[in-house]
Amino acid sequence: MKLIRNPWKKTALNRLILSFICILLPLYTLAIVIYNWGIGTLQTEISNSMTSQVSQYFVGLENEFSRIQSLQLDYLSDTNLNALAAIPESLNSIEKMQKILSLQQRLNAIRNSSAYIKEVYTYIPAIQKTISALSVSDFDSEIYGELMNLQSLDEVQVVNFRGNMYMVVAFPYLLPTSNREPIYIVAIELSMDKLQQALQGMRNIPEEGLIFSSPQFTEVTNPDAELNDKIVQQLIEGRGTGQDEAARILNIDSQRYLTVHTTSRFFGALLIKYVPESAVFQPLEKFRNWFLWFAAVSLTITLIYSLYLYQYIHKPLNRLVRAFRKVELGDVSVQIHHESRDEFQYIYTRFNAMLDNLKSLIDQVYKQQILTQRAELKQLQSQINPHFLYNSFFILNTMTRLRDYDQVERFANQLGEYFQFVTRNQSDEVPLAKEMQHAKVYAEIQEMRFVNRVSVSFDELPENGGHVMVPRLILQPLIENAFEHGLEKKSKDGQLDVRFELEGRILRLIVEDNGEWIDDEGIARMNESLKTLENEEKTALINIHHRIRLKFGNDSGLALTRSEWGGVQATITIEIQEGG
Repeated sequence: MKLIRNPWKKTALNRLILSFICILLPLYTLAIVIYNWGIGTLQTEISNSMTSQVSQYFVGLENEFSRIQSLQLDYLSDTNLNALAAIPESLNSIEKMQKILSLQQRLNAIRNSSAYIKEVYTYIPAIQKTISALSVSDFDSEIYGELMNLQSLDEVQVVNFRGNMYMVVAFPYLLPTSNREPIYIVAIELSMDKLQQALQGMRNIPEEGLIFSSPQFTEVTNPDAELNDKIVQQLIEGRGTGQDEAARILNIDSQRYLTVHTTSRFFGALLIKYVPESAVFQPLEKFRNWFLWFAAVSLTITLIYSLYLYQYIHKPLNRLVRAFRKVELGDVSVQIHHESRDEFQYIYTRFNAMLDNLKSLIDQVYKQQILTQRAELKQLQSQINPHFLYNSFFILNTMTRLRDYDQVERFANQLGEYFQFVTRNQSDEVPLAKEMQHAKVYAEIQEMRFVNRVSVSFDELPENGGHVMVPRLILQPLIENAFEHGLEKKSKDGQLDVRFELEGRILRLIVEDNGEWIDDEGIARMNESLKTLENEEKTALINIHHRIRLKFGNDSGLALTRSEWGGVQATITIEIQEGG
């Protein structure tokens, strides 16, 4: 069995499809590269945008609180404030009230200067008053003490005091090691609601969350405290291990989050913005869908192209190949048709015309061969007749001289019957019974020639065998060949048998003699000569063999073997067709 090393080179269809795929593959690869590059670029831009937004917000918040700090520090130098805190005993009640009202006006101006300021308080121990933008109340020493103990008051800080955000400053500025009490403290209460609103305003989509986290306080937009804590914890741990990138992907409870963060020394806080990766990159899904559509369309185009090639190129080519194979096997009756008016229609038309011409040539050659065989047969008959006629007259002359008039009459009748069969019957085929009768007449004539030297015996024809049509003169040449080449030199005891054997539909005609001995090599050489008509010396045996094969098929014909007596046994095998 021959192995196919490269099946893609087997048919043109496979090679065309492969070439088309090779053309599409670079384009498809380029599309994948562009898609991945675009997705990566968009992801980077989205991350940078989130980082920039968070940073700008924190910078803006720091600027706003720095401005508030400036107002707060500027307020510390107010003359009315210093007079009330340092020399209250020098002021009467009216002056004190005037100065308090003046301080309230300034505090109210500070309060209204920023939406993040909820209230401004001034704690003055000297007059035992707490002055705010909206009210004047008694001095609360407990609150005053807690404010002093929050942390060092040497700079403005945003601290957590009783659950609220405060900016606290004392005058004079106290060092951490100083035990001196300030003469007044200014505390600005910041609005947690406004900070919450600002954080909510930073959300672009509902899935986003923000965390404003410091050691003092934490403000979030997402109520999921566990998620917020895990995000803060992972970011803080990442900062400790050198992974303090502005944008990071965190895996939390099998969910990926894109996080951006920034820090502020002013607040001592960390501002974090996070969003599920699936939500932030949701707009990119349409690009992924377009890419999938592109892949599906490419595959569909490939399939359609393959079907087109199969329908309009491979099938017509395959039909043409099958037709050629039938012609190789000898079937020249093939006709192929193509409906489309294209190149294949022209090829099919010329193929059919070629087969028509080929059939015409075959018919001409076949008829020429038959005519040649008939001419050879007629020539053979003309060669046989003069020789046979000469021998017949010689025998007739001998019988006359011997005055054997009874044999002369019998011989004359046989001779007349013989020549009547040879000369008057113009058909190429005769019933086997007539052929056998003619052969018997010929054998009897030859028996008179070889009187007392050769005896001839004929079996009866099998039942239903006499009507079988056979070529003329197939038995007589075998008998003649036996007399001339086998029995002619026998001085006595010559034997010639003609037998018939029927096995099913196979009928054998056997002519056997005990003439001159012949070896196996000679028999083989004679059988080999029967297989070709190109022999230089065509004999009656060769013509008989080919006429039988033309009549009854390739399984029929003449075969020569050595008889049991040492002579030649000639066997004609024919197959009786149905219906005679």
